[in-house]
Amino acid sequence: MALAIHEEKVGEVTVLGLEGRLDTDTSADLELTVQDLMQAGVRQFVVDLAGVGYVSSAGLRVLLSLGKTVENSGGLRLAGLNPTVRQVFDVAGFTQLFAIFASRDAALAGKTRPAPTKERAPDATTMASTVARLLGIKGAAKPGGKSDAALASRVAGILGVGQGRA
Repeated sequence: MALAIHEEKVGEVTVLGLEGRLDTDTSADLELTVQDLMQAGVRQFVVDLAGVGYVSSAGLRVLLSLGKTVENSGGLRLAGLNPTVRQVFDVAGFTQLFAIFASRDAALAGKTRPAPTKERAPDATTMASTVARLLGIKGAAKPGGKSDAALASRVAGILGVGQGRA
């Protein structure tokens, strides 16, 4: 399934309304759109995910990359995460990394950067255990075990999280 990307300028903010799946097959479309906008000088983004039913690790990587790129020179706000997509962000520990708003309008009215939080994103082992449980993977080692640590390392590497974070 294709990813439709609707672009709208609202003041200094570029709103990207996404519809479809943000996965391995479609994340490159978003990445290319963002790169073109960045080359044109855009630094303030709202990504409206209300029309997105599924986000994979490839989609998360594109959003994380955009967030890191505009961190000091602009801002990124996410809006409209349905419960399924929100759960992916929660499990991956991405909820604390983004300014997330209930709707596009709330994101446009909100602050550019999220308020600091004292919560820490889950470590790689906790994420891997949660992912294994959600996916119904049986026979995994106890948390902290050898195979669990390998899975944790792989998940963290795929998502690009937990590297150098305190």
